[in-house]
Amino acid sequence: MISIPSHILDLQPYKPGQSPADIKRLYGIDKVIKLASNENPLGASPLALQKIQSITDDDLSLYPDGGYALRMELSRHLNISYTNILTYNGSDALLHLIMKCFTEPGDDIISSMGTFVGYYVASKTANLHRIEIPLTHDYRYDVQAITHAITSKTKIVYIANANNPTGTYINNQELHFLIENIPQNILIIMDEAYYEYSASIVDDYPNSIKLSAPNIITLRTFSKAYGLASLRVGYAIAPEDVISVMMKAKLPFDPGTVSQLAAIAALQDVDFVNKTVDLNKHSLQLFQQTFTEQQWKISPSIANFSMIDCGTSEKADVLYMELLKNGFITRPLAGFGLPSCIRISTGTTDQNLALLSSTQKIRELFS
Repeated sequence: MISIPSHILDLQPYKPGQSPADIKRLYGIDKVIKLASNENPLGASPLALQKIQSITDDDLSLYPDGGYALRMELSRHLNISYTNILTYNGSDALLHLIMKCFTEPGDDIISSMGTFVGYYVASKTANLHRIEIPLTHDYRYDVQAITHAITSKTKIVYIANANNPTGTYINNQELHFLIENIPQNILIIMDEAYYEYSASIVDDYPNSIKLSAPNIITLRTFSKAYGLASLRVGYAIAPEDVISVMMKAKLPFDPGTVSQLAAIAALQDVDFVNKTVDLNKHSLQLFQQTFTEQQWKISPSIANFSMIDCGTSEKADVLYMELLKNGFITRPLAGFGLPSCIRISTGTTDQNLALLSSTQKIRELFS
């Protein structure tokens, strides 16, 4: 029998949530709204769609350029050198690549409990020793505790900013504290998948790519505000010496040409991104205010979702199942280490109002 490393045997395969078609069939309802995966409720960038519709035979039959065209466009967009940018198949793939390049089995990696599930998978796959710092009482990263946990074996500190699934963030002051108190031989991953949303909501949200720290890797994505989740395209920004190492180990042709062309077009779609960000800003404000009025316990989110803490896993299961019966797919968070919580993505205005009407009725079951 083939020998499989124990850390791989222990991995659990990703289980996608039930589809709208599944829920319609299961509960005999006509309309189902998916608010489970933090996707863009306005769909994809129209300019990206136009570009995809114009692809040629050469776009499909020839090998991609390894991300060069998108790196050049991001260089112009961000006003940084293309040598500081690497493009790849989404933030998940970038996490795996970073851990492949900069760690060895048994090294320490530090982050928080209740953070992005993709980080758990990547660190487990790399056979790293995870040090998980408890969230604060208001579901935030404890930056002082993170720095106190650093050892001689620590290679990476991972920060999701805003954090998924809590939606909380570290501010400018806290990021500078981390930079000043984490040795420069330890990489700091700033996963900014929700950057466009978060930067529009609070004034003290840090823009990590403007910092000159030699050990920061910033991750961003086209899956959220640009609406290109299925194309799997994201990018890393870091000092040139860090990017050059990652370039050696990445799959040479990825991301694919269609993904690149769509992402390049989406970067030009300022109107769509602004419309998306504005919708989410109002939607999140409505969610946070209404959930509070309905007396749900929530985290102070600045992303495109709210997290409700029901107090127990049993109550979280009730809320999740009742929302399913009402035609809303949300995300239970046991896999994120928060079994008493569920996450609800913002939607269109009509979807939001319908969801909030359902949570009001369900809340009465908890009284």
